[in-house]
Amino acid sequence: MVNDKLALRLKEALQSNHNNIIIAIANNYGSLEKYTESTANDIRKYMTERVRQEHMELLDMEREYYDAFLSRPYLMYKDKQNARRRFEQIKKIWANRDVILIEGEFTRMGVGNDLLEQAASVKRILAPTEQAFDKYDEILQAAKKQDNKKLFLIVLGPTATVLAYDLACCGYQAIDIGQVDNEYEWYLRGVEERCSIPYKYVHRINNTDIVRNYKLPDTDSRIYEEQIIYRIE
Repeated sequence: MVNDKLALRLKEALQSNHNNIIIAIANNYGSLEKYTESTANDIRKYMTERVRQEHMELLDMEREYYDAFLSRPYLMYKDKQNARRRFEQIKKIWANRDVILIEGEFTRMGVGNDLLEQAASVKRILAPTEQAFDKYDEILQAAKKQDNKKLFLIVLGPTATVLAYDLACCGYQAIDIGQVDNEYEWYLRGVEERCSIPYKYVHRINNTDIVRNYKLPDTDSRIYEEQIIYRIE
């Protein structure tokens, strides 16, 4: 379902010239040689002449953009030998930082793996797993009550992009970190394609009802529940 207000806010973020904002876009342009054949084919199907023209109208050809595929360092690449190095570089983003995760109720980033192990501390604000933008004002207000020295990692689909933008404009450091946790889980499993992950929501693979029926291991459950500081339903 298209949300016109969300679409306008995404466009605002994309075209922002705010000094504190780094804009990243999907690297769907030029050579696709480094991607797997299935990924390259999906990009070719998406990047029709009409879509490419729409992109050119939205983007500033004089601007330097960063790569949004930072959060997808494993599955889409032919060369998976460098995946470990990519993940180790990503982990340095939050190493020794106090982190606040803003994520869907069943996202559970870092639960059951060591992705966030290097963080000094981890707290969580839970929002709806789907249609999070419907609760946007409440999510933003909960975030703004937190210490602005902490690093926000946000996993809320397109809502995360707008939230990271608004928080950055207010002096916070925030990253729309995408589905990097799912990618890390697939990397640890050594799989070649997307698959379900027990007790974690994976877009277009499972749904919240399925995930709700999985019980977290006791140790993970205790740590996870202690990290939650706010729930938005």
